[in-house]
Amino acid sequence: MTHRFLVLPEQIRDDGIAFSPQQWHQIERVLRLRSGDSVRVFDGVQPVDYVVQLTGTAVGQIEATLPQAAEPQARLVVYPALLQRDKFEVVLQKLTEIGAAAIVPVVTARSLVREPPDERRAARWQSILREATEQCGRGVVPELRPTLPFAQAITQAEGTVIMAYELELHRTLKQALRGAHPTIALFVGPEGGYSTEEADCARQAGASLITLGPRVLRTETASPLLAALVLYELGDLSSAVDD
Repeated sequence: MTHRFLVLPEQIRDDGIAFSPQQWHQIERVLRLRSGDSVRVFDGVQPVDYVVQLTGTAVGQIEATLPQAAEPQARLVVYPALLQRDKFEVVLQKLTEIGAAAIVPVVTARSLVREPPDERRAARWQSILREATEQCGRGVVPELRPTLPFAQAITQAEGTVIMAYELELHRTLKQALRGAHPTIALFVGPEGGYSTEEADCARQAGASLITLGPRVLRTETASPLLAALVLYELGDLSSAVDD
């Protein structure tokens, strides 16, 4: 697999690439690549990957451009409940791979983690999103929005709002997606699930409460599963590449 790197637009100069010190350390010291080897870079703006041949210290020459896989037509904004560090990092990674456009961490009544990330943790989360984007072939890094309390998040959510709720036994995702808005907001609760007060709040805000089936899912499983099911139901898990 060819290694991919996200670069700033200003790192692309004419037909060349100037790598950052951190990127060059990874290329030279970690990956053990040398002049003549090739990597791929993208800038998060243009919908292409640049095939770059390494030509010297922290520089490379653009040899070709390749189209990126199309982003989902549906804009998924996912509102996962805050979890313990390792579990939430997995959620961030998998939502990026599946195609989420934005991720909004949420503090719920039963959340075990109740404090928004500090500056160091937020920076780590951004790094996880970037690395997952590089690895999976996407051209756009998901937006990581500030952490919100549930009541604020559910009332501010736009588009078609869907909440997975274990006490909802009948309404399905397929039903909730009928006539769906291009923006779809997805809510998944913590280990203990949503409280009845939060469910009532969601209904009052116009959200559709749905079942994810009879089995009890871990919350770090439910968020990426729900995102993938939405794209599948909408026919939006295509592997087609734009020309």
